[in-house]
This record gives sequence, structure tokens and C-alpha cells, in this order.
Amino acid sequence: MDLGQLVHFHSGIDVELTERESINRLVRILHPTPALGPLPRTVETMSQLIAWRQRLGCPPWFGSPFGLWREGAFEALVAIRMISWRGKEVQVPSGCGVIEESRLVNEWRELRLKRESVRTAFGV
Repeated sequence: MDLGQLVHFHSGIDVELTERESINRLVRILHPTPALGPLPRTVETMSQLIAWRQRLGCPPWFGSPFGLWREGAFEALVAIRMISWRGKEVQVPSGCGVIEESRLVNEWRELRLKRESVRTAFGV
């Protein structure tokens, strides 16, 4: 998807469950998605990600699946850009997936572009 200053990839995931499962458990399994999480996804890499997010003051729900259960079907999306505010304080968190081939300078540039796209859209 060409969004002007960003090119965004869409990855659809369809799942057919073989047994009944709670939505909360499925969301915990999906959060964070590969778009925002580490690869490989291990206890160590997830612990490091959580520590970084806490140090940066990232809301714990950032990038989690948001969905709608309707007529026996659940559809969810994961937004990797957001804006939130409390009084006069505004936050514009952004995220990216980090894999072995990732280069720090490229990841920081991607994060900056994502934040700028949100700021531009909201005139912040």
C-alpha cells in the first residue's frame, strides 16, 4: 500500500480453530505481532522488548489486536501508529519489527517516518 511518504505492507491472517478458544488468549498470542515484535520470538527477546517499551513509556496496549466479535466471527486489526493525549500532553508512539537483518539506522528512520505521518494527519 503506497501511503505517500510510507510504503505499508498488509499481511492478512486467517485462522480456523479446531477447538473453542477465548478471544483474550488469542489476543495475548498475537501481541505483539511480528510487525512490532522480535524475531526469533523467545522468552529472552520478549523480555528485552518489554523492558525497552517500559523505559520508553510505551502504552502496553500499543500495537495489540483490536477487534469485533459479530455473528460468530472475530475480525481484528493491528495498528502500528497511534496518537493519544491527556490534557496538553500528546504521545505519538510507533513501532517496527526487529529481526537479525535489521539495521538500527533504518529502523529509527522508519519509526520517524511513521510518527511524522501521524503528526501530519492530525496537524500536530
